[in-house]
Amino acid sequence: MPVHLKNLAAHAKKALKPASQGHLSPAERIALYKRFMKIEEHRIRLRHRAGAGGLEIARARSELLDVVLDSVFKTALLKRTSKSPISLVATGGYGRGTLNPASDIDLLFLLPRASNKLPKDLEELVHEVLYLLWDVGFKVGHACRSIAECIQQAKADQENKTSLMDARRIAGDRTLFSEFRKRFEKEALAKGQKAFFELRRKDLRGRHRKYSRTVFLQEPNVKEGCGGMRDYHNILWVTRVKRKTANLKKLVEVKLLTRTAHREIEEAYDFLNRVRNELHYQAGKSSDQLTLRLQGIVATEFRYPQRSILRRTEAFMRDYYRHTRNLYQHTTSLMEIFEIEQDDQKDTGLTSFLNLGRRKREEFDGFIALDGRIYPANQNIFRHDTHRLMRLFQHAQLRNLRLSPPMRKLVKKHWEDIDRPFRYSKQNRDTFEAMLSRRGEVARSLRRMHRVGFLGRYLPEFGALDCLVQHEFFHRYTADEHTLRFVENIDALVDSDEPGTALFRDLFRHIEDPYTFYLAILLHDSGRSENVREHIDGSAMLAQRLCNRLQVHGARRRMIMFLVDHHLTFWRYATTRNIEDPEVVREFALLMKTPARLDALMLFTYADSRATSEESWNDWKETLLRQLHRSAKEFLTHGEERFNASLRSDKQALKEKVMTSMGEGYASEIEEHFERMPASYFRFRDPASVPVHIRTVRDFLKRESESDGGFVCSGQSFDYPDRGYTEFVIVSRNRPYFLQKVCCAIAAQEINIVSADFHTRTDGIVVDLFRVCTTDFGPVTDERQRQGFIDTLYHLGRIEHYDPAEFLKPKKNILKSKEKTGISFPVRAHISNQAHPSCTTVEIQAVDRIGLLHDLFHAINAAGLDTVHARIGTEKGAAVDTLYVTPPGGGQATDPGQLRQLHYLLEEAIRPS
Repeated sequence: MPVHLKNLAAHAKKALKPASQGHLSPAERIALYKRFMKIEEHRIRLRHRAGAGGLEIARARSELLDVVLDSVFKTALLKRTSKSPISLVATGGYGRGTLNPASDIDLLFLLPRASNKLPKDLEELVHEVLYLLWDVGFKVGHACRSIAECIQQAKADQENKTSLMDARRIAGDRTLFSEFRKRFEKEALAKGQKAFFELRRKDLRGRHRKYSRTVFLQEPNVKEGCGGMRDYHNILWVTRVKRKTANLKKLVEVKLLTRTAHREIEEAYDFLNRVRNELHYQAGKSSDQLTLRLQGIVATEFRYPQRSILRRTEAFMRDYYRHTRNLYQHTTSLMEIFEIEQDDQKDTGLTSFLNLGRRKREEFDGFIALDGRIYPANQNIFRHDTHRLMRLFQHAQLRNLRLSPPMRKLVKKHWEDIDRPFRYSKQNRDTFEAMLSRRGEVARSLRRMHRVGFLGRYLPEFGALDCLVQHEFFHRYTADEHTLRFVENIDALVDSDEPGTALFRDLFRHIEDPYTFYLAILLHDSGRSENVREHIDGSAMLAQRLCNRLQVHGARRRMIMFLVDHHLTFWRYATTRNIEDPEVVREFALLMKTPARLDALMLFTYADSRATSEESWNDWKETLLRQLHRSAKEFLTHGEERFNASLRSDKQALKEKVMTSMGEGYASEIEEHFERMPASYFRFRDPASVPVHIRTVRDFLKRESESDGGFVCSGQSFDYPDRGYTEFVIVSRNRPYFLQKVCCAIAAQEINIVSADFHTRTDGIVVDLFRVCTTDFGPVTDERQRQGFIDTLYHLGRIEHYDPAEFLKPKKNILKSKEKTGISFPVRAHISNQAHPSCTTVEIQAVDRIGLLHDLFHAINAAGLDTVHARIGTEKGAAVDTLYVTPPGGGQATDPGQLRQLHYLLEEAIRPS
């Protein structure tokens, strides 16, 4: 017996002795067990803090529960009058003998007869055991069943079958439990193997689909995610049914697993248990999500030696991804092997004869193609010709073949052959270029290469991204996974028939050289591994090196360098600059130089954004990109003079449409509106929205003429349920702090601002558009909230000075977390006079919350500046805003003292609470 078990048994014998003597009251028994559990749980936690393995701690907790349950059960048995047998059985995770700190325990009371015929004394025993466990503080899932009922449940529900497969006797009648094991093996496991395997395969695919079929998520689920603990459990269950053993070592003996693969699986499972133990200790409850904040905490508690929390987190998460990738790949390979076996079993007897002609077998270049997979003809094919390592993937691409498990193993055995001569080989270079020239078929090939470790060895620039955590908040995936998803988004365009992708599909069709385009994708984020301030600089340096090695010259090289250098330029201009300003369009177009480069970068930006996270692409952002692309394309194609003429022409066409829809009764107001509104208002303006604004201006002027000179405004609201927001149209006279007061009135009703546009006419009338949503991210349909906003705005409009605290609740972060430490959301306020010729720009990244925009305007006003334009956006609970500010007389803010004050006030406004 291990020392710790001897110690536990000794502690239990002494501490729990009074409970077994029957002299304690119920309250005293509960207090006794609570005290014992608290002391022993503390000892286990100290072992965890000292660095004990995950399985060691999980097994220690299971052993502790065994001791307590054994004592509780035996004490309850003393009161029985009959001798009917009963067993207390652990099922599920507890049955496997592992229990994380806050996991539930699943118990089965195994009965000698049907549960509806339970003798009274056994029923009282079950109640006594359960009530005591609940009172002590355990979360218990339980069932009372006979052997026949257990088998019936296992046959009816495969989930029950997996739970009972892990059944383990804790206390009670051994003979009864032994009989259960024999009958369960014979009647539940030996039968229905095909249906069970199909269910496990379906469950596996469903979970993997839910978690994006990758282990490389920014915030992975330790239990259910790809490469998580459930993948380990799943392969144990399948192996138990297929090979009649739950010991994976047996698979090594029959050469289904290598010793290395077995070691990596067990190391991964132990690591995952250690992480889950820490998550449970941190949360004080069952918790499986490894959030961004918790990653830093876990890395610190695990004593990673790096000095900064970011570097500790990076090292820890690389270990996490390495372990989960190993578990994911090895277990899916085993499932594939079992699937092939099952398919082969179908082809026996008459079925085999009928299918003989259908199973296509092709031999070529040292390979065999069979049933959609590629196999090695023998184990020496790469030793005789190392170039076959590259040709393997070309054959798989051309024939649409998957790599078989034996082929994947063989490639990994030959990693050392992917050396410097191999990387500089012209033959390999030509083969690689041919693969990357087959547009629409590249992503699968790169995935195959990456899975077996080939891609990162052939392209070390990409290999350095392996499992690399991206510290930007908006990236959902590791750097390597993001890059591969980027390629998949491009490939998906080839066969896409979605109307929304038509522009991008057309752009991809006109890419003259797909090879250079795909190479640029592989290189665009490579600089993230270089630890330089701007990863683009590192990426450019690595791109030069790779172009030298692959002999990429001339126009090809220039296009790669352009895409790598500018892969963020399009996005930054579209989302942070005033793209209605002709000067901004001119500046951007001159950076692009040619329409071909502009088109390539538009496509690049689209696929890059969609590969960042599911939330990174939406209608609003696509509209901005399309608008900038159209404007710059017109500028580059027709020249600046024609571009400016087209702006005038577009405005006139818009005016004619509005005149037609509104009629002669509004003619003078339409003329005045088009004369007085700024030029930026008319670019890409929806013809349906202008009449709304003109009518709202008319209503405002009428209200103003009837007023006593006090504050007046007019408003409209429109719900867009499919987009998840309501648009508020607010018209009033421009006054000091007007924007600030509007934002205060919106925030006072617990309404969140999604985006906003501000326009001021030359007569001082402002037309402000706010897209807003509820705290549940839906349209604001509650009339009380809408009226409350108007009432508050009128109240604020009639007073010169106000205290925001009277109207706003304390700051409430949408991303608020209970964790005290770890990686915080990266907030920043950046002020620049270089981004715009006549305004000072303020770039904000902050945790989104109700009232944030009010606080930003308040800070700007407090610094003596005015906001003349803004780009307001939210994403994944974060605010990404660009504000254009000027002193009261216009121009840029240049006073150093004023800029320091502005920066201080903005930092205070965005500081997380």
